[in-house]
Amino acid sequence: MTYGAFSLVTGAGGDPLAVERPVASVTGGGVGFFSAANDHTANVRVEFWDGEPSEDPSGSEAVTGAVDLEAPVVVLLAIDTGFSAEIPTPFTGRAGVRVSCTGRDEAARLAFEEHELFFTDVEHWLVRIWPLE
Repeated sequence: MTYGAFSLVTGAGGDPLAVERPVASVTGGGVGFFSAANDHTANVRVEFWDGEPSEDPSGSEAVTGAVDLEAPVVVLLAIDTGFSAEIPTPFTGRAGVRVSCTGRDEAARLAFEEHELFFTDVEHWLVRIWPLE
């Protein structure tokens, strides 16, 4: 990601990157992810649960909110690289979302202290989605 941000779009409209948070923002239209570094490839895992999951055992900072799943897919989308991936959803409607991330400190160190570019598999995002209705 070149600008340190990417999104998971749910088809409900709106820009999930419009509301900035230190880690992520969750809006009706999806999730905006704010990486600790630019110019690298993050690992993103999206899980669908039957009910609200427990807290992430990694102890990483988590952001929780709700989205509207209006289509049978969500789209993981990079800001400027043209990368996108459609992820099938097992349900539609109002859904809870919990986002957590590990590796942020290491990604920031590599980018801003070591001045490395285009590293991979350092920042790991976990997105858990469950039905609310």
